[in-house]
Amino acid sequence: MDGTTQVYAVLGQPVHHSRSPEIQNAAFRAAGMNAVYVALEVPAPRLKQALDGLHAARVLGLNLTAPHKESAFALARECTPEGNDARAVNTLRWEPGGWRGHATDGVGFLAWVSEVGDDLSGKRILLLGAGGAVRSIITPLITLRPESIHVVSRRADRAGSLARGTAGSLARGTEEYQIPVTSAALVDTGGGGSNVEGKGWHVIIRALSVEAVSDEEERWWRGHEKGALVFDLNYGSRATDARAHARAHGLRYEDGGALLIHQGAASFEFWTGRKADRDAMREALRAAG
Repeated sequence: MDGTTQVYAVLGQPVHHSRSPEIQNAAFRAAGMNAVYVALEVPAPRLKQALDGLHAARVLGLNLTAPHKESAFALARECTPEGNDARAVNTLRWEPGGWRGHATDGVGFLAWVSEVGDDLSGKRILLLGAGGAVRSIITPLITLRPESIHVVSRRADRAGSLARGTAGSLARGTEEYQIPVTSAALVDTGGGGSNVEGKGWHVIIRALSVEAVSDEEERWWRGHEKGALVFDLNYGSRATDARAHARAHGLRYEDGGALLIHQGAASFEFWTGRKADRDAMREALRAAG
């Protein structure tokens, strides 16, 4: 590192668990760039202060993790179509007039599903969570043509708002993407956690920041169809409990390590205009454990 080293960072609270520094620094090394990526703990009330200071210091790129994605969208000078559609961003790029926001979770999620090799068309999907990551993936998810999507959140108002907003955006699309999007509170387990038609889930997407699977959440898991698949956006040690619950229910399980790689590569490319070395990023993630 020297006076010409470019600086990038991930902001969150908590952020100690993030493996973004390992994978992004691996990508910078593979690209031969004099750059460094660090993790910064930023409390939610201090986000604007942090973004102003980091922009003034000419930090060239940022990632945002919980709880900052929706707030960062409101603070960005402008956003890409993906960010505007989600009204949440996980990536910011330094520009002279302010931060330009982007949402890479959606493209990362599609790449993750493709890598797993599971066809989600015609499937009934249970989406646990209604935060910034969910806002980024729900529209790309619809392009995979599931039968239905049911959004469940601890805050019923957030789940309902997301379902209504997504339905409104679909109404402006083509007929083939008219996917029913419904919602409920996490604790509302009428029908034993099955969907509103009494049918089971083929796919559960867990987009909750908490590591432990609560009793209320597990009741929704019990509404699955045989051979259902769980996509957990948590990864590594933060996915331990959900992985154990999936095993206990006889469910196929994928943690979010692959999503981290794909959305991180998209962020790298948004910042630098270069292709990210995904193999180097994967190896760094494996080494980080």
